[in-house]
Amino acid sequence: RLSDILSGYIDPDDDGAAAPQEVEPETPQTTAKPVADDKDDDEEEESDTEEEEGDGGPDPEVARVRFGAVAEQLEKANKALKKHGRASQQATEELEALAILFMPIKLVPKQYDALVERVRDALNQIRAQERAIMQLCVRDARMPRADFLRQFPSNETNLDWADQLAAGKSKYAEAIGNRKEEIQRCQQKLIELEQVCELA
Repeated sequence: RLSDILSGYIDPDDDGAAAPQEVEPETPQTTAKPVADDKDDDEEEESDTEEEEGDGGPDPEVARVRFGAVAEQLEKANKALKKHGRASQQATEELEALAILFMPIKLVPKQYDALVERVRDALNQIRAQERAIMQLCVRDARMPRADFLRQFPSNETNLDWADQLAAGKSKYAEAIGNRKEEIQRCQQKLIELEQVCELA
């Protein structure tokens, strides 16, 4: 069901301040209605309730239009990513356009949590590989932590990085050379994660 996916849409023009509604005082009823009239009123109320329940939830036609626009823009964004790369201006513009279309959609908590969990899982996998590389360099090869923190950023997926360190004149060059295959194996996993998650 559509209501299992989204609960509605965010109105960018709605500041959340609703005008107070006036409540008219109730007028006491002094005349009792006939039993037959009460029965008819009950049937009308039940009918109204059924209609309200049937009309509840997001409008399927509105959802079709909105999600259709998201699907079209997603295709454009994927083409830009594939052709120009994640860091390109073209990809950035298409992704921003996709975000504008997607942001007003209010997902139900279950769907939102699923998206967050996917992002969290990807980040955990990336951090695990980065920690493994740091341990190989700092703990095993005795590379100073300050050197690692200065040189590793921007070289996370550079498979030549370990070779460059091993060819250097530092005290830890030989130790890095002995572990470069393990370092490159971790970097290869980062490359695969980058491709799967379309990260830059």
